[in-house]
Amino acid sequence: MKKKIFSLVLCLILLVSVMSGCGNGNGGSKDTAAPATKAPETQAPETQGSIKDTAQSVADAVTDTLGGNAAGKKVGITVPSVGNDFVLALTGAMQEAVKEAGCEVQFDSAESNVTTQISQIENDITMGCDILVVWAVNGDGVSNACKKAVDQGIPVLAFANEIPDASCSMISASDGDMGTACAEIATDWIEKNFADAGDGEVKVFVMTASTIPEAVVRSDGILNKIKECSKVSVIEAEVPDWNDTGAARSLAENTLLANPDIDVIICANGASGLGSESFVMSAGSPVEDKSKFAIFCVDETEEITAKIAASVNNESVLRGTISMGSIQDTIGDFMKAMTPLLNDEAPMDVNGSAAKVTPDTLK
Repeated sequence: MKKKIFSLVLCLILLVSVMSGCGNGNGGSKDTAAPATKAPETQAPETQGSIKDTAQSVADAVTDTLGGNAAGKKVGITVPSVGNDFVLALTGAMQEAVKEAGCEVQFDSAESNVTTQISQIENDITMGCDILVVWAVNGDGVSNACKKAVDQGIPVLAFANEIPDASCSMISASDGDMGTACAEIATDWIEKNFADAGDGEVKVFVMTASTIPEAVVRSDGILNKIKECSKVSVIEAEVPDWNDTGAARSLAENTLLANPDIDVIICANGASGLGSESFVMSAGSPVEDKSKFAIFCVDETEEITAKIAASVNNESVLRGTISMGSIQDTIGDFMKAMTPLLNDEAPMDVNGSAAKVTPDTLK
C-alpha cells in the first residue's frame, strides 16, 4: 500500500510546475541572500502558490500513509544558506510539505557557518524537536551534534550532503558524481566539435570553487574527468563566491582576455555558468565564433534551461548542465525519506542520480 501511495506522490508532484532545480548543493542561479525565516515570502506570488500546491499534493498522499501520526510533531530544519532563488524555493517547499503533513517547523539558515549550524542543531534538541533535517554546511563538522540528537532518540535526516552519524539520508546526487557528469558532457561536445584536434589543442578553463567543502568535491570531479581527455589542456582558477554571477563574469573576462584561445568553460555551479555566459555573449568578449565555444555547469534553473535551448542557434554558449531533478522531484524524495520518521518507523535512505541536460535531452 505504501509503495502505491508514494507512486501517487511522485505522479502528483510531477503534475505541478514550480521551477526547474538544482540539488545541491548547492548552487542555482545567483541572487542575493535573504533572511532564512523569510524563504517562502520572498517568492513571487504565483511561485508561492505553486510551492503550496506541490507541498499540499505531497502532504495529502503522505497523510494517507501516516494516518495522522505526524500531527503535532516538531521538525527542526537547518540549511547552509538561502542565497539563491532555487534554494529559497526548495526550502520553502520543504517547510510547506512538512507543515501540510501536520507538523510544526523550526527553520534556520546557518549562513555557511558550521559553528552556527551546530548551535542550531543543539537548540533544536533543547526545544524538543521530534525530527531533525540537516542540510549540512559540512557533514563531518556537524556529525557530533547530530549524534547527540540520535543518542537522545531524535532521528536525523541528512539532506543533500552526507552526515556520518545521521539516521538516514536523502541525497539526490553526490557532488563528485555531478562534477564528473558535467565534465562528461563537456568532453562529448569537444569530441564532436573538435574531432581532428591533437593532444592538448583544445583549451578548457575550469572555474572552480571552495566556498563550502561540497564545492571542492564538485570542482575536483570536473578536473579529474576533463583531464582524462587527451585533446584538452586545462586552465583553472577559483571564483571567490560561487553564488555571485558578477564575480564569475569578472573572472571569465579576465581569464579570456589573458587567454583568448580558450574554447570551453566548465563551472562548478549555475551562478558561475550564467556569469561566464553573460561575458562571452557580450560586446567585449574576444570570442568571435560562438558556434565553436561552449560553457557547461552544474545546476538547472529555468534560465539555464532556456539558454541551453537557445544554444542550438548559438544565441547562447551555455550548452549543458547537470540537474539533481526539479523541485517537485526533490520534495517528493524528501517526503519519501521523511515518512518513516514521521510514522515512527525505521529510517530509510533515498538516493537519486545526476541527470545530464543538453539540447538533445530538451527535444
